[in-house]
Amino acid sequence: MSEISVVAPASRRRWLILAAVGCAAIVLVLLVSALVIVDKKHFGWLVGSAFLGTTVIGAMVGGLLILVAAWNLPERWKWQGILLMVWALIALTSPAFGWLFLMPWGVLLLLLPFVVWAFVTLFRR
Repeated sequence: MSEISVVAPASRRRWLILAAVGCAAIVLVLLVSALVIVDKKHFGWLVGSAFLGTTVIGAMVGGLLILVAAWNLPERWKWQGILLMVWALIALTSPAFGWLFLMPWGVLLLLLPFVVWAFVTLFRR
């Protein structure tokens, strides 16, 4: 019985770190997209033929990492796990909106403070 209690927190910690890496990937994509949109003069050089594909794939991979990690957390049915899974699903389905992919990314941006709060509460346990 004591062996399970030793293994479980380490495994939980790994899933949390994986979810945090996925969140960082999505935030990086959002940040780069926002910089390009807001300040085209300085960051317009980032936009090339592969920009849209790279950003969408980055958001999808980050969403997939969060979804898998949140599903494997013991808190998956608490508000933190549900929020992480919803956030991940929005990131995963954003390419389905076609050229309107910025709308779900706006939702991701609006939910970001709540996701950060969920990570803070999960890492404190």
